[in-house]
Amino acid sequence: MKAYFANLPTSSWILIALPALLAARTVVTTVVPLVVHAVVPEVVRTVFRVL
Repeated sequence: MKAYFANLPTSSWILIALPALLAARTVVTTVVPLVVHAVVPEVVRTVFRVL
């Protein structure tokens, strides 16, 4: 299997990588705002509690 991947032409790597990058971008643009929205209020509350 390792030899098979080593001998793939560049166009095949692009065809494999492009959908993977699009899926990763979709996940990141969906998950990151949710995580930031969930974390930032806690951080702000902690900072105000310290003050």
